[in-house]
Amino acid sequence: MLDLLLRNAHVYAPEDLGIVSVGISDGTIAYIGKDATQARRVIDCEGRNLLPGAIETHAHMLLPFGGTQTMNDFYDGTMSGAIGGVTTLIDFADQTHGHSVRSALEERLELAKECVTDYSFHCTITDLEAGALSEIPGLVRDGFTSFKFYTAYSASGLYLPEKEMTEAFRAVAEAGALATVHAETEREVLDATERLIREGKTAISYFSESRPDESERSAIENVIRIAGKTGAKLLIRHVTSTAGVELIRQAQQKGQTVIGETCPHYLMLTRDVYLGEHGSDYICNPPIRGETDRQSLWNAVSGGAKFVIGTDDCGFYLSQKRVSDRFDRIPGGMPGIETRTPIMLSEGPGKGRFGYERLAHILSTDVAKMYGIYPKKGVIRVGSDADLFLEEPCAPYALTASMLHEKTDYTPFEGLMLDRKVGMTVSRGEIIAEHNTFTGERKRGRLLFRGLPGSIAEL
Repeated sequence: MLDLLLRNAHVYAPEDLGIVSVGISDGTIAYIGKDATQARRVIDCEGRNLLPGAIETHAHMLLPFGGTQTMNDFYDGTMSGAIGGVTTLIDFADQTHGHSVRSALEERLELAKECVTDYSFHCTITDLEAGALSEIPGLVRDGFTSFKFYTAYSASGLYLPEKEMTEAFRAVAEAGALATVHAETEREVLDATERLIREGKTAISYFSESRPDESERSAIENVIRIAGKTGAKLLIRHVTSTAGVELIRQAQQKGQTVIGETCPHYLMLTRDVYLGEHGSDYICNPPIRGETDRQSLWNAVSGGAKFVIGTDDCGFYLSQKRVSDRFDRIPGGMPGIETRTPIMLSEGPGKGRFGYERLAHILSTDVAKMYGIYPKKGVIRVGSDADLFLEEPCAPYALTASMLHEKTDYTPFEGLMLDRKVGMTVSRGEIIAEHNTFTGERKRGRLLFRGLPGSIAEL
């Protein structure tokens, strides 16, 4: 007998399976079909859309940043994410100078025991002199098969110069792993910021000028070149610009495994937000760009290129975001792990930009393939983990911070009208969120062992 039967769901696996029933046993999908079958619990989905659980691969829980830290811990972050359809988290373990990558990972793994969903980590490499290159093969063997690099943030100790980055990319490529990059050219950002400060242009309205559009274009162009030279598979994080989209598309057309990632705030907002009364609420790195860039990103995620969607969740309180009137004294980042799925449901299929199959790919299936957890995750298939979310069509409603569960007191999408929401989230066969309420347990998440990433041809 099955543990749970989701009857009469419109299943996107990601392919459209039509109206079928999905049976779950021992945490995995055991049955997909139309025949009547027995289960300890049966839920009639009444034709509602059932998709693979969303996979969050760009979030920062308890991240020290800008003299403060992000507010979500691993319980709050994964709990609120679960309410928003997230069933897997891959966060970051950032190497600090003079210390090993492994020590950073072990510290984060201890904190992550609070997760309510399954989890893993990307390893951020910042200091080759501390032996990071020699650690890469062992980390990959242990299932940590993605690495992060920064082309900026020297003041925070995250920046890795080009020579060292090339060496690290080569080691990542030899191990068969994935290189992921925060792409802004350090020198261009520093020059622009220093010039604005000299000129006394430190108001929030000048923020986007401090990290110019060109700094993303040049950084993406450079890391694509390095990846091509070393053979590394590459993902560009939080792409914001038309130029970035075009560079990634061109690399893909040449057969290079280069994937783009963008975030809801780049899809939904423009740099005009920095001109408002509380423009500091929207400071993030890279900055939100212009309307043309926004449309280019929508075209990419709608099928114009191989793209996925993360959140770059960095949950701060308004008191942290409004600590100063100077753009250079505001911590960069915004909350978003809970709101990504309902926004993409409403703005994707809801607005006719793309269908549910595409949505399943960019939130789950392609993500799982890139991060070595497919088909355990990212697909509704017999034998796969029963990680699912059920859409709940509803009357239009205004998104507000008061209805959310992240440990923050605002959302950059306050007042955004939506017409779809996540009605239920299932993680390894257990209903952990239902009707905007968390129903799971703290510490129920499991550390994932991840395989090697897929190539561009597999997406």
